[in-house]
Amino acid sequence: MLASGSRDPDFVPDSDRFDPDREHNEHLGFGGGIHYCFGAPLARPETQIALTQLAHRLKNPRLVADPPPYRASPSLRGPRHLLVEIDGINPAHHDHAPHPPGHTPPYVDSWPSR
Repeated sequence: MLASGSRDPDFVPDSDRFDPDREHNEHLGFGGGIHYCFGAPLARPETQIALTQLAHRLKNPRLVADPPPYRASPSLRGPRHLLVEIDGINPAHHDHAPHPPGHTPPYVDSWPSR
């Protein structure tokens, strides 16, 4: 069953608890073997960046309903929705200095011109 993936307590300690820092997190979210997701190497850092920014910017996030309402489907687990209340949003922080005027980042310079 799709819903049981990565939830075996013999392999995943405390498998019902959300733990983004869990060691040896060999989940099935990106498939496996020859069917492994081609975009997984990009999706992992993108997700880490997005969730880190979200955690830093939201002021006092909290679930509206804890636990949230779950789907009744036996084949696909998960919340129907995840409503979150916040007290505000912190401004974005940029970890790098802005580019000087007229400077194009190197990754754009390498694109072929048309």
